[in-house]
Amino acid sequence: MIMGNVKKYIASVLPGIFLIGYNVGTGSITAMSKSGANFGLDLLWTVALSCLITWFLMIHFAKFTSVTGLTAIQGMRKHLHPVLAIAMVVALSLIIVSALIGVLGIVADVLHMWSASIFDGGIHAGLWALAIAGILLLLMWKGDTAFFEKILALLVAVMGLAFIATMVIKFPKLSELASGFVPSLPEQSSGSDNNSLVILTGMVGTTVSTFVFIIRSQIAQEKGWTQTDKKIQYRDAKVSASLMFLISAAVMITAATTLHVKGIKLNHVSEMIELMGPIAGKSAMSIFVIGIVAAGISSHLPNLLVIPWLIIDYKSEERNTTKLKYRLILLLLSMISVCGVLFGFKPVFVLLMSQACLSVVLPVTVGVIFYLSSRKKLMGEHANNKWETIALAAIMIFALYMGSQGVLGVISDIMSA
Repeated sequence: MIMGNVKKYIASVLPGIFLIGYNVGTGSITAMSKSGANFGLDLLWTVALSCLITWFLMIHFAKFTSVTGLTAIQGMRKHLHPVLAIAMVVALSLIIVSALIGVLGIVADVLHMWSASIFDGGIHAGLWALAIAGILLLLMWKGDTAFFEKILALLVAVMGLAFIATMVIKFPKLSELASGFVPSLPEQSSGSDNNSLVILTGMVGTTVSTFVFIIRSQIAQEKGWTQTDKKIQYRDAKVSASLMFLISAAVMITAATTLHVKGIKLNHVSEMIELMGPIAGKSAMSIFVIGIVAAGISSHLPNLLVIPWLIIDYKSEERNTTKLKYRLILLLLSMISVCGVLFGFKPVFVLLMSQACLSVVLPVTVGVIFYLSSRKKLMGEHANNKWETIALAAIMIFALYMGSQGVLGVISDIMSA
């Protein structure tokens, strides 16, 4: 009886756990590590606020789909304008391309460092990139990724626990921790490839992620959630957002207590190995390589699928990426991501730029769901109530502010690159 209830509970929160695996990957670890390295615990308040907003929006996007039967993209296309939906798909596609380059670059660089520690010179990062891209493309070509994803999810969970354990070992003073929850904006951090605005908005972009909300509405449609499933999806969202905060905060605190105190700005992948030092000691590289490669590949795999999923969502087709046209898209994306490594793009820099660009798209995403969920003709008695309207208005102001900062930060980094 007890085991049956446990299994039932786990099954009910699996959609949220899936989103954790998607959201807390290489991008999130890089953004949180970069923030902790450059600003210590000063931006811990941003993580807490972002996770709270993510919780609310996960519920709200699922509510829209459970009432209308439409995903967010389909709602845009049908009740606003197809051009807006296409523009959203294009914008997200461009962002995901830079994320693919950044993630594969980090994984390839890590494997190059690992191989160089075994024999002189190691294996070139470009060769690692080709091998990883080829294996993942083969798996997706056959449509056989479920077992592979489970193994990677387990390895990512181990790395998440490693960060939490390191946080406990190197736990900061309570006064320092408390000060991190006091809202303040960081000053420019000298010695960093990315400016403070890109780091700040990159953190927000990777947590309050448009991709998470778009996928959330797709999951709600696939599972056939209705308003009678409100209790399940509320609980699911709460578990997801809580774990996102725990893991993200653990990464930031770990970076603050290992990198920030040494003045390391985290411009290079090799500097991330220090994060595992307190718990792994001499084995830090091995633990880091296993964890970051697992996190990277488990991010890269769904990232490759995002563009086909967005197109399928827009066309209201069955989610089947084994069709020839989607296989060709996957091939093209794999080639682009490998070229990014071969041309020597800085993976940390590119990945943070990608996360910052997500904060630029966020205001449009929030504005769309705000408008659609306010329409009584569409939502009936489930249209936004007073408190939902206030919450969405506040989130919209936050999104517009972060979006404007993201634009300034991205322009500044491009000009100085």
